[in-house]
Amino acid sequence: MKQQIEKIKSLYSNIKLLYVEDNPTLCKNMASLLSRISENIVIANDGEEGYKKYLEFQPKIVITDINMPKMNGFKMIKNIKALEPECKIIIMSAHDEKEHLYHAINIGIFRYISKPTKVPELIDAIYDTVLSIYAEENRRLFLEQIKNIFNYQNSLVMMMHNGKFILPNHRFLKFFGVDTLKDFNEKYPDMDKLLLEHKDFLYSNKSSHWYNKAVDNTGKLFHAKIKNASNELRHLILKTHDIPEKKGYYVVSFYDVTEMNLMALFDSETVKKDSLVQDKKSVVNFLNIMKNNSAEVKVHNFYKGLAIINPAVITDINDVELVIKSVNSQLKIVQLANFTTISSEILPSSITCKSIKNVDFDKQTITINDFHFAPRSIVDRKYTRLDVEKKQSCTLFYKKIQFSGDVKIVDVSEVSAKVEIEAMSAGIRIGDKMNLTMTLNIDNKVISIHTDSTLFRIDENKHSYYLVLLYELEHESTNKIKEYLGNRQISLNREFRNVNIIEQKGTK
Repeated sequence: MKQQIEKIKSLYSNIKLLYVEDNPTLCKNMASLLSRISENIVIANDGEEGYKKYLEFQPKIVITDINMPKMNGFKMIKNIKALEPECKIIIMSAHDEKEHLYHAINIGIFRYISKPTKVPELIDAIYDTVLSIYAEENRRLFLEQIKNIFNYQNSLVMMMHNGKFILPNHRFLKFFGVDTLKDFNEKYPDMDKLLLEHKDFLYSNKSSHWYNKAVDNTGKLFHAKIKNASNELRHLILKTHDIPEKKGYYVVSFYDVTEMNLMALFDSETVKKDSLVQDKKSVVNFLNIMKNNSAEVKVHNFYKGLAIINPAVITDINDVELVIKSVNSQLKIVQLANFTTISSEILPSSITCKSIKNVDFDKQTITINDFHFAPRSIVDRKYTRLDVEKKQSCTLFYKKIQFSGDVKIVDVSEVSAKVEIEAMSAGIRIGDKMNLTMTLNIDNKVISIHTDSTLFRIDENKHSYYLVLLYELEHESTNKIKEYLGNRQISLNREFRNVNIIEQKGTK
């Protein structure tokens, strides 16, 4: 009995209960007993008062006698049921004639107990009533919330309460090869082990549990790896929805994306990225999931090396075109560059968009007709690399011999520089050492940086060559280049704001 009382309190810490009895002594004793279950006990001394108290307090459970003055129990129950058919009624009566029992059944009584009532019997009745209310409320909440989650026809859906699964959909049970929630709990007693470890996926480890991270980030998409009933590893997208005004309740949806073959994208050792870079269908399917969940993406471009990054949403996606909506500054740089890159935490890699079909400033949309996963994410760029002004100069030595002709700095960062030369000396190879001197201007203050460098890349142009040089600067030179880059960013920001473009709506 003690365990039942504790269970009742755990489900409803202070459940509201109406007790109707015209016997003062019995009423006093029962009130004392019921107070062990809840402090929210309402007492009435006859049917008429009981009905008024019900209207005032709206209790979930009513315990009542039958024969009472002013209004008998059956009439009071009939009035209550007319208002709230789901109200749970327990009758306690010294009359156990068949007529009373039949009448009780017909008007929807939950339990009928004969007087004198034994305390364990009453506790059992209340316990069963509370369990019934709890199950009905969970089912009602589930049905209400299922309408609000995104319309995944093949998704796995489960309601959770305080970290436990309480109500699954059919697809969920089928996925795990069970018929009931009880079967599932027996087959998977440790919920923390349900989601399996995978790089950049959601799963439990020593420091955190997947459930806690999911409910702390409701609305966010997570990757998850789970074994199904056939012991197959499946890739699912997980999303948690909280239930307003119902603390501790969540609806969790799982969308199976295994057929997209994207799991390997999170582990470079298991698959060759080149084979997936061109898989446009995977990109379309993935972006459709993000569109259906209103997931935000970031759009990346560079103006002379200055990063222009703004949030965007996907408004349309099909096998041919991708349409995103962003702010005017991003539309402006996209139209200038005629390409862009899209990134998101949920994406296994950034998406390169090589061809821009249309930029519509009225609708604030960008239409893209060539997009695929990039072999390297745009967010991997660690250092800012900016184009320099034309008035900057440099000298370059190879084996103590200065390059002849005009040598120009194209762009510069803390760890590298790109220089343009008119002619290539014979015998130069990748990895060769060179001595570089750069003269940079900061607010009319000239700084000079001298450093040894290593040739990293050679790009041949029509009339010149680009040499990409890597270096490790000393502390003083690092501070100088940081100061220059900071000032250059401010200058480029100002320059970009003043760039005028023609706002076109037609196909480019």
